[in-house]
Amino acid sequence: MARWSFQSLRTLLVLLVLLAVTPAFILIIYTASKQRRVAAAHVQDEALRIARMASSQQQRYIEGARQLLMALAKRPDVRHAQAGACTAAFADLLSSYPFYANLGAIRADGTTFCSALPFSGVLSASDRAYFQRAVAAREFAVGDYQVGRITKKATVNFGYPVLDAAGTVQGVVFAALDLAWLNRLASDTQLPAGSTLTVIDRDGTILVRYPDAENWVGRSASEAGILQPGLLAQGEGVTEARGPDGVERLVAFTPLSEVPVAGYAYVSIGIPSKTVLANANWMLGRNLAGLGLVGALALVAAWVGGDVFILRRVNALVKATQRLSAGDLGARTGLPSDESELGQLARAFDDMATSLQQQTDSMAFQATHDLLTQLPNRTIFREHLEQAIRVAQRGQTAVALLLLDINHFKEINNTLGHRNGDLLLRQVGPRLRRVLREPDLIANLGGDEFGVLLPDTDGRGAALVAQKVLDVFEESFVLEDVTVTVGAGIGIAVYPDHGDDADLLMQRADVAMHVAKEAGNEYFVYASDLDHSHPDRLALMGALRHAIDDNQLFLLYQPQVCVKTGRVVGVEALVRWRHPERGVIPPDQFILLAEHAGLIKPLTLWVLTTALRQCRVWHNLGIAISVAVNLSARSLKDAGLPDQVAAILHHAGVAPGSLELEITESAIMADPARALEILTRLNTMGVRLSIDDFGTGYSSLSYLKKLPVESIKIDKSFVMSMVTDQDDAVIVRSTIELAHTLGRKVVAEGVEQRETWDRLAALGCDVAQGYYLSRPQPADDLTPRLTESPWGVLRVST
Repeated sequence: MARWSFQSLRTLLVLLVLLAVTPAFILIIYTASKQRRVAAAHVQDEALRIARMASSQQQRYIEGARQLLMALAKRPDVRHAQAGACTAAFADLLSSYPFYANLGAIRADGTTFCSALPFSGVLSASDRAYFQRAVAAREFAVGDYQVGRITKKATVNFGYPVLDAAGTVQGVVFAALDLAWLNRLASDTQLPAGSTLTVIDRDGTILVRYPDAENWVGRSASEAGILQPGLLAQGEGVTEARGPDGVERLVAFTPLSEVPVAGYAYVSIGIPSKTVLANANWMLGRNLAGLGLVGALALVAAWVGGDVFILRRVNALVKATQRLSAGDLGARTGLPSDESELGQLARAFDDMATSLQQQTDSMAFQATHDLLTQLPNRTIFREHLEQAIRVAQRGQTAVALLLLDINHFKEINNTLGHRNGDLLLRQVGPRLRRVLREPDLIANLGGDEFGVLLPDTDGRGAALVAQKVLDVFEESFVLEDVTVTVGAGIGIAVYPDHGDDADLLMQRADVAMHVAKEAGNEYFVYASDLDHSHPDRLALMGALRHAIDDNQLFLLYQPQVCVKTGRVVGVEALVRWRHPERGVIPPDQFILLAEHAGLIKPLTLWVLTTALRQCRVWHNLGIAISVAVNLSARSLKDAGLPDQVAAILHHAGVAPGSLELEITESAIMADPARALEILTRLNTMGVRLSIDDFGTGYSSLSYLKKLPVESIKIDKSFVMSMVTDQDDAVIVRSTIELAHTLGRKVVAEGVEQRETWDRLAALGCDVAQGYYLSRPQPADDLTPRLTESPWGVLRVST
């Protein structure tokens, strides 16, 4: 009887069959997923259709309310605040307009003196949006969606000002539109059984619920389990939710209507998931059943046919191979040498067995050693590493691996010739043996790369050995006609700390070795933050390549306020990444990736282009502010940066003086000469420059006076604690005095409380930014504040 084994050809044939049906399985799953998406889109379209119907009907109600209130505002009992007459008249009128929940009038001070529905006590409407808007605009106004204080119903209120002969506002007449008409709309809408229709205001309060409205109006949607908090901020979308009745529903939500300076509400349609996905689930089950039947028949054919046509001949080859592997060099297959693939394989095997004896001794050595250095090669080294790991697993000990690469070996080959390079390589093994124990293994892994295996050795012991190796490499190597001194870079990986198999340890030791090579004559122990090939980093790096082109990046703007005048003089553009799966990713998690992936240049150009376009928009609105953009160290090494900045300024139609580039101290000091050249060119163009995070770098105080910078930004780590930490306060004061002495302005970031603002003002700081003034915001949210808030800007004269 045939035996099952994952190494058998029979198993491979079965796996091939499974592999063949895999695309069909994937297609079935994809089709089912697509059908589910179509069903979800249908639900969302239904919600949008109902919302449009409701919005259209609401606009008619709004226009009717306008006409009615215009007439009511002219009534004498309203104009003279005659409460009795007005109340009686409005009560009669309300019976003629059943779609209104209430009619009434309010004095100019906000007190209600007339209402079609009775109320007790003094009722003020001064806090209601419709009253405030009608008084302020002196015209018809629409209020928020809300539950009325008198009616206790879900309504939207309208107001119209009552003016005297001089045009002074004497009061406001109002009408409360009963949202019960939305229930009638829901009942008339053909929705599947078990469906729900809900209208929610912008605060998440239920205004309309179909069915069972009386038990829902006024409750919180999140508490009732209809929608999770935060979903309404998306505008519209689809989600799955389990209602209080225990039914899973596909819930689509979309804005009901948006009236200028009025309320904002959402309509959601919930359809039972079983109803929405019934057809998709049925088709998925049918297709999977069909695929299973076809796959089963194919598996039977592969099982039986493989034995008859392939396995019998393969078994003969296996038996001959087993005899040969046991040392019987006279082993032959006995199969006919026909032209089939297996026949050719049998003939090739027999020919190989004939010549194998002659080659055995030579091949054994070549397979396990490097001929130049006479050291074990990579293959035997890996085998010993695997064996050492197994021993360490049983004994719960450690194994250390050192990978060593000779510094400047290529230059030796190129200048002194390969013969001298070979002489140097032959001396490495004996030198290493001087500082190693007897059980330690040395191998040549290829070229000038060597491996050292240290059984029963932890990371600390490996570091000691690595230092000894570096010490012996400081001794000169004597070649044919010259004596040379070379260093080495050593990478260390330890089992089990850095991996539990040979391949992973060698890969991570190689990562550490390359870091050591960049540092010079050093050794490094592997750490994950050194490994830019880590799968998660590679995935994020690959996604970043598409984020710039796919509009996943966006900018937030944080205002910079003049301490003396309290006016916004500029904003700092801060980039964020809205990852489709991970959400919003802050810059400290992807800027470094961009630098390592060579993406910092397109990322910088994208930020400059986007920020300057927004700057142009603000200028067109008469908002005269500058935009600050951060530059990385690598940007200061790009000689083409000034020309690219000039081109972006030209296309955006923004003057160079409206752009400020922020550079950190460490970025400048990485290559001061080149940085000074590029910054000078930018300054000559008229671009403003500033030093960011001042005080956290090094060596910039003596260099500061040479740089064409206009201002320096004190790092927030000093500013945030200057009120409570005397040392930080001294640093801030000294920095301001130093900058002013050198003719530079000072910007303080990290201002998060009023006390800090007052202290900076007393010290003569020029500009401040921080959460006390404003958090970073999207441009659309910030624009109104630039003219309406205490931090508004002066308008440009036109």
